Amino acid sequence: MARVLITLGVIALALVVAWLVRRSRPSVPTAPTYAVPDRLERWDFSKPSTDWLMAVFTSKTCSTCAAVSEAAHGLADATLVVQEVEYRRHRELHQRYGVDAVPLVVLADRSGAVRASLAGPATAAELAALLASVRP
Repeated sequence: MARVLITLGVIALALVVAWLVRRSRPSVPTAPTYAVPDRLERWDFSKPSTDWLMAVFTSKTCSTCAAVSEAAHGLADATLVVQEVEYRRHRELHQRYGVDAVPLVVLADRSGAVRASLAGPATAAELAALLASVRP
């Protein structure tokens, strides 16, 4: 009889421990997450007095980054400066702004407030639409 009680006690203890371990584990996200800065210090980028900055965070190891950067550069004009921020050359900017996924396009106004962003592959038309959504 004592063996049965000890066995039941061990089983109950194991169930409680398993429940606690499962409860303490964070749930797996259902969608990938990435960080987008809400502000860019304009003096960290070229032409800080320009009305708009489109910062394109990239990496040489990214298979789609070059196409996104090229599409963004095609939109540059007198009021919009486009700057590629490649990870190996500008690691400190990726770290300072918490960028953890590329390609990431961040559109900031003259004050540095991020007004729009787009993560992942993007065409010139998608970037133009992003720009049109915030620029008068």
